Amino acid sequence: MSAIDIVTMRGITPRVEPHLLPDEVAVVARDCHFDHGVISPLEEDVSAGVTLPITPKTLFKYGQNWFAWNKIVEAINSPIAQDAYGRVYYTDGEYPKVTNFQIATGGVNKPTAWYRLGVPAPGVPVGISTITPPEGSKDDDITDDETRYYVDTYVTAMGEEGPPGPASGKVAIPIPDSTVTLALSPPQSQDNNITKRRIYRSVSGGGLADYLLVAELPITQASFVDSRADGELGPALETYDYAPPPAALRGLCQMANGMCAGFAGNSLYLCEPYLPYAWPEKYRLTTEHDIVAIAAIDTTLVIGTKGFPYLAQGVSPASVTNQKLSQLPQACISACSMVAMDGVVLYASPDGLVGIGAGGGQVVTDPIITRKQWQAMKPETLRAWHHEGRYVAMTDTHAFIFDPKSGDLRELTNRWDAAVSDMESDRLFVAKGTDLQVWRGGPVGNGQFVWRSKLFMMPDGTPLGCCRLLAGDITKVGIKLTVDGEQVMDLPPGNLASGTFRLPPVRGRWWQVEVYGTSVVKRITLAGSMAEFM
Repeated sequence: MSAIDIVTMRGITPRVEPHLLPDEVAVVARDCHFDHGVISPLEEDVSAGVTLPITPKTLFKYGQNWFAWNKIVEAINSPIAQDAYGRVYYTDGEYPKVTNFQIATGGVNKPTAWYRLGVPAPGVPVGISTITPPEGSKDDDITDDETRYYVDTYVTAMGEEGPPGPASGKVAIPIPDSTVTLALSPPQSQDNNITKRRIYRSVSGGGLADYLLVAELPITQASFVDSRADGELGPALETYDYAPPPAALRGLCQMANGMCAGFAGNSLYLCEPYLPYAWPEKYRLTTEHDIVAIAAIDTTLVIGTKGFPYLAQGVSPASVTNQKLSQLPQACISACSMVAMDGVVLYASPDGLVGIGAGGGQVVTDPIITRKQWQAMKPETLRAWHHEGRYVAMTDTHAFIFDPKSGDLRELTNRWDAAVSDMESDRLFVAKGTDLQVWRGGPVGNGQFVWRSKLFMMPDGTPLGCCRLLAGDITKVGIKLTVDGEQVMDLPPGNLASGTFRLPPVRGRWWQVEVYGTSVVKRITLAGSMAEFM
């Protein structure tokens, strides 16, 4: 006698017709997981004990505090080990910003305060007021005449030094040991936390010329008298190219070796290693199309654009080169869909989810879902996060979990406003309004799942009169049976006292079974008689 025996279960493959699916693949798999090869309900979300001041679109965990923004923000921790200032850098569409523990957590809305990221170059050259020779000296030796120039830089309260401003006019000193009085202009803007100024002067000798440090002064000081001999000067100026990031910078992310990356338009920017405030123009790379999102895998950066994706690879900013993946014409259509996980970056394209690693990429959902089915989910609105090796995603109309290793796809009905994956606690925190919760943080699965089998094709007129369900708690499981497109049975949870029971006396060719409830279902068997279960 014919029988249907489902011993393992997994998610859906919408691309394939229901009667052509493998026995374990579902037509509907909603709010369940298959970590043990059987149907298990997802655990409930539990409160994290935090009430947020706003309904956020972006979350960021900062020690025991939570940053919450009502717009899309890309934030990273400082790449400096044990950063004494606890800095966080972020881009939010206004201009790149930096905050630290001294100013970030003082108010209800966090971060409470911030500074503009980067240190500008002085806009006015150092002025030369007077040159005063030593008392009683005479200009009687032309061989000891000196010509020098001065430049200055700004320094923040956190010791970040910017690029030099324009050089001063030529300073001719005919008598050694003369003093030079310098006139100093205040910064043109003061939203970068500038507190000091460094004065450098040109020194030449041994065939080399450079600017050496003369003094570090409070930014409020308006003049300075330089009386130092060449041997008393400090280190050479090193911040020639330390330009601030462009105001339009987005997508801030960290790579290996202290590198940080961001983009504006079709330009990719890289900072000096471990110095996210300095973005030299010499490290800028370009792409054919405007960049939408970036994500890092070690020393490789995956760049999603409005056209071809790119890989940028290198162990230092100076060595990074980008490569267009011309064999993969898949645009990134949602910046919030790009997630790096397990050595692969996933993002939403018009045809499906694209997976790119250091060696190339492909549309990883192509065997599972068609372009038409994918487009119906509104992938341009997709937001995603990683959790336990899974890609957890949500659009304006759908939500799903995708396992890139097994290709397993499941539906979700749970929704939230913002989320962040916390590696330290290995949890996904979700914000539902102002309530912060831990996704799947409950001890048991209390949410109702739905799992509908493939369409089993039997010999015409097959009678299957008995069913056996192996479940953790049979009283918490319901079952529906459809034969030849007509539902012939629906037993909600609480109606099954035993896992073995009789089915309605029907015959048919196309059989489909659906189980739902809040308990684990380990096996589903339909047979012609009870004797077949022996």
